Amino acid sequence: MSVNSICAFIAMTLLMLSPGLAWSLPWDEDMRNQPSVKPQESQVLTNPSSVPTQGKELFAAPVDISELVQARLQAGKLANPEAKTGESINRGKLMYDRYCSVCHGEQGYGDGTVGKKYTPDPMNLTIDYVQIQPEGQLFYTISHGSIAMPYYRDAIVAEDRWHLINYIKAVLGKKPE
Repeated sequence: MSVNSICAFIAMTLLMLSPGLAWSLPWDEDMRNQPSVKPQESQVLTNPSSVPTQGKELFAAPVDISELVQARLQAGKLANPEAKTGESINRGKLMYDRYCSVCHGEQGYGDGTVGKKYTPDPMNLTIDYVQIQPEGQLFYTISHGSIAMPYYRDAIVAEDRWHLINYIKAVLGKKPE
């Protein structure tokens, strides 16, 4: 065998083995063994502008319907810290359009496109039953939900829930003349 054929044989052998060697490089292990957060394994840092989920609520979530009714009645004593200004009502409308209108409808009659699929129908927010409720009760219902309504305490910050109540009372509660 000549030196050229030995060099060619070695070169061919190395070329044939190189894909196998490439797979054994440590970078492929880095992808497999990278740090990751498993569900419920560790504290996840949140954006400071995100909605808080702890330490801001006045009432614990109810366990059953009896607790729900009692807590709602007790919440009726809460006073709305947000004055019914035009700015508050506009902010409330923004919240209503974002979170409520799909079920309760644009005018609050309980005829939203998604709400039509539910049984029972979503509450008509323009009727006296809703409008004469103390604002604290409405706050509690928005925060903790009701029999068929989901809770929004994790989706809407407390301040915006009060603005939403101002909108419900000031705009949806107006009787047509």
